[in-house]
Amino acid sequence: IFMYNRFKVTSKQKNIIEQQKIQTEKQKELIEEHQKETIDSINYAKRIQYALLANDDLLKDNLQQHFVLFKPKDIVSGDFYWATKLNNNNFVLVTADSTGHGVPGAIMSILNIACLDKAVTKEIISPELILDETRSLIIEHLKNDGSEEGGKDGMDGSLLSFDFKNNILYCAAANNPVWIIRDNELIEIKADRLPIGKHDRDNIPFTLHTLNLQKGDVV
Repeated sequence: IFMYNRFKVTSKQKNIIEQQKIQTEKQKELIEEHQKETIDSINYAKRIQYALLANDDLLKDNLQQHFVLFKPKDIVSGDFYWATKLNNNNFVLVTADSTGHGVPGAIMSILNIACLDKAVTKEIISPELILDETRSLIIEHLKNDGSEEGGKDGMDGSLLSFDFKNNILYCAAANNPVWIIRDNELIEIKADRLPIGKHDRDNIPFTLHTLNLQKGDVV
């Protein structure tokens, strides 16, 4: 009788273990399926984000020598670089760091790019005025985001406007300085200690900096 009961218990335990194993496999398959769907969605978002970045042709047409170092920690990024030509034929380059990381940061970067683009289409050409208008647009878009602060997101960044005909750099910078290497010396254009977004000092205009460029300068 003892042997029989032991056999019954052992068989029951074995059956439970088998059922648990099957359940674990099913859960693993579900997790892997959800993970694949999530990664596929983020990869699709990456395609959209990359389509909005400054493309190679635009950079090659306007910058004789340049390189791009862009290595997102996640598949998508809150960091971005964007460029355009202004009505005065100056070439504008923006490098920025949006609020947030990963997917939230990438969504914020898309809004930031849209606001920069809209500011430029208003035929504003001076860098500090472009940042002022971009800040106003970001604040307006985010004011009803449901948070108590009313949308304190945005970006830090530098906007550089190159007048290649006269070798002049016009720029404005929000929390991100601009560096120029000249004859192995570092020239720093200091940034305003303000973000491009809602802030307790968001009524303060950004500063315009002007620098005569020399042959061999690295910006």
